[in-house]
Amino acid sequence: MSQETPQIVAIIPARYASTRFPGKPLALVGGVPMIERVYRRVVGAGVVDRVVVATDDKRIRETVLGFGGEVIMTPIDCPNGTARCFAAMQLLDPIPDAVLNVQGDEPFVHPEQLKELVKLIREPQASIATLAHRMESSDPGREDPNRVKVICNHSHKAMYFSRSAIPHSEGVWHQHIGLYAFTRTALETIDKLEPTRLEERENLEQLRWLCNGLKISVGPSNHRTPSVDTPEDLAKIESMLGSGWTVD
Repeated sequence: MSQETPQIVAIIPARYASTRFPGKPLALVGGVPMIERVYRRVVGAGVVDRVVVATDDKRIRETVLGFGGEVIMTPIDCPNGTARCFAAMQLLDPIPDAVLNVQGDEPFVHPEQLKELVKLIREPQASIATLAHRMESSDPGREDPNRVKVICNHSHKAMYFSRSAIPHSEGVWHQHIGLYAFTRTALETIDKLEPTRLEERENLEQLRWLCNGLKISVGPSNHRTPSVDTPEDLAKIESMLGSGWTVD
């Protein structure tokens, strides 16, 4: 981005009709709706100019308005969170120079993660940025297909993402953290791309971007904050909160 102080907006895509967890954004986490926790964590980080929830459901809209948040209604047929971010970005005035895509199931997203994303997307020639956490060979999860792995080149650009264990042999590996930053131009480009075979085989939309020549900067994260994909994930978090676990 050419501007010295580009406007950066965090967009939180939140849909009600999740296949694995219907109504997930409104589920209570420690007595607070999940979408409210995500929104307040992003606002509290103080690294973006504006925070907006993008949804297709009036129940989520009313909840966000109820706690004083900003919300934009987007089409129900958005195929994923990235498309919903693009739809919301087009409705903003002014249209921002960059967007942070913070998923609505990240109730404990860490401020340092958001700061790192903002730093990366402000770099010259930046296009897309995301994060990864270094894992040792002894750390569990390398074989878990629900934990996405990423390999980077020497310039810290993503070479490949996979649900399989990569690299092949034992040793250090990097777990992808599903937070993204996009320049406006990158989001506009992504919206025009067709699905690719690798994307469909891995069920990872970021492979569509790589296959079409887009570069993805990967920054480090020392935090692995728990996300909520299923009711079982929520039960684990509630148990952690009940045992005295706190978020810094």
